[in-house]
Order: sequence, then structure tokens, then C-alpha cells
Amino acid sequence: MLTFLMRQALSRPLHLASLAAAVRHASALRSHPHATVRALGSACGEALQRRYRAEDARVVEGIEALRARASGSTERLRIDDYGAGAPDSAFTEAQMSAGRVVERTVGEACRASKKPTWAGLLWHLVREFQPERCVELGCCLGISACYQGHALRLNGARGRLWTLEGAPMLADVARRHIGEQGLQDRVEVVVGRFKDTLQGVLERNGPIDYAFIDGHHDEEATLRYFEQLLPHLAPRALLVFDDINWSDGMRRAWARLAADPRIQVSIDCGEVGVCAIDATIKDKLRVKIALA
Repeated sequence: MLTFLMRQALSRPLHLASLAAAVRHASALRSHPHATVRALGSACGEALQRRYRAEDARVVEGIEALRARASGSTERLRIDDYGAGAPDSAFTEAQMSAGRVVERTVGEACRASKKPTWAGLLWHLVREFQPERCVELGCCLGISACYQGHALRLNGARGRLWTLEGAPMLADVARRHIGEQGLQDRVEVVVGRFKDTLQGVLERNGPIDYAFIDGHHDEEATLRYFEQLLPHLAPRALLVFDDINWSDGMRRAWARLAADPRIQVSIDCGEVGVCAIDATIKDKLRVKIALA
């Protein structure tokens, strides 16, 4: 029987020409004279090849077994949703702030968790960049938090992740999953709307050197989170933005972020955008490395 990792490698959706270009761009970053850029190139290259160290692969298999169990769960949840809805939704800021209640099973919610390709990118970014104070906006069932939390544990330092979730019932399931993975000492779930919880998390735990911005999918909110994070970032920090091509608004948000002079490196991976803030990088880099 094929393992999860073997199946993932054999089901790569990239065309050969796109794969060759992505490998070439990742290799160029790996040979860059600056250590931060090299780390980004290594992370993207490993994610592109769907490749893990032996110890890491065993842990990833365990997380994916957790995902498989969750995807079959019929446990019902009432979810407080403060996000942008669908790409063609036109919710106002006031409507998103008020939220709406939706009902889903755990299995249905599991489909919103980061797929293995993108969770793998988060894993490799944490392993290569070696952050210690991390924030995630959008916990869902805790699958991506388990990827990042285990990567922090394997790094050996006392790295911690604060993952924010607006829906109490999702947060409860996420805590359960994080506990099953033995990550209670690495990952803390913070419940509440991002507008109510993010500032306190940043003030109590900064400087932050890694942030994964997910869960809202709104142009202005994404840019606002960037500005809110900025004063609390370490001099060398990594920002990962999810669903940068999810809607016209998210594409505009990514274009503004990638062009921002305060960001030294931006990598468009297709579904996810990766940004590095490090003033010691003298030449601004904008790269496209399609992972899927």
C-alpha cells in the first residue's frame, strides 16, 4: 500500500514546464548570498518536491492520519463565521464583524483545512526559518497548527504558536486535535474575533517572527492585519498569506503587499504568498514559484 507521502508525490498536478520553472526559481533562491533568501529557497524547494526528512515524514504521516479521521467525522458544529464567505460574496465590513452562524460537520469543516501541499509549505518554512514566536490567524480544526507546532518542536528551540479562531466549537475541536498530537506546550488556541484578540496576542507575546494570515479572505482586512502586525514584528520576520488568488480583492491585496517597500522578498506560490521582512536584504526580490 502506498504511504500518504508517496501518493502525494505521484499525484503532483503541475505540468512539467511549470515544474521546471518552479525548480529553477527555488534553486536560484537557494544559491542567493543572503541566509534568509536561501532559507526561503530551501523551504519552497522541499515543498515543491514533496520531500521530508525521515523523522519529519513520520510526524507528517501522523498528522495526515488525524486529518483522515476528522474528514470522516459526522460530529455537528455550529460555527460563528466572521469571514468573507464565498469569492463572489459582497459582505460589508459591518456584516463580517457581526458574523453569521453556519452548521457543518467536522468532516465538512475539514475540507477547509490547508491541503497537504500547502500545510507542507508551512512545515518547511518553519523548519528552515526557525522562528520562535508565531501567530496564526484562522485555526479551523487545528490541522495547520499541528504541522507548524510539530515543526517548532523538531526545531528544538522553545518556539510557540498562538493560533486565533473565531468559532468556539471549532476551537474546541482544534484543542482536542492539538492535545492528541501532544502539542499543548507549543500551541495555544485563542478564541474570539481577530479584531478582539490579535492586538492582545501581539502585545503579550511579541516580537513576532512568523505569522500565517488565514481565515478572513478579505482585501481590506488582509492589508489591515499586515499593518497591525508590522509594529510587533522582529527585525527578521516571515509573513505567509493564504488564498492570495481566492478573489479579485485578495489578488489586489497581494499585489499591494508584494510591491510594499517594507517587504524585502515576496514569493507567489499560487494559492499562498510568502513575504520576508529583513532590512539586511538590500535588493527587493519578487518571485513566482508555483507549487500546485
